[in-house]
Amino acid sequence: MKWVTGTVRFYSSETGEGVIAMDGGSEQVRVDLTSSAGVRLKVGQRVRFGRIHRPRGIFAVNVTLISGF
Repeated sequence: MKWVTGTVRFYSSETGEGVIAMDGGSEQVRVDLTSSAGVRLKVGQRVRFGRIHRPRGIFAVNVTLISGF
């Protein structure tokens, strides 16, 4: 799996769903509690992750924090 980095652009703590903008601005990927291994994210955090294709689109997996609050 190729690892990429990005920034959390949106995340709902109520639903556990959000969007990560990949570095370079070329693409955004979805994230949820399943794909983030239960990590609750916050807008503005820098993350590292892999990508998988699901029926509902491209999702981040194995999300880990690089920096943030």
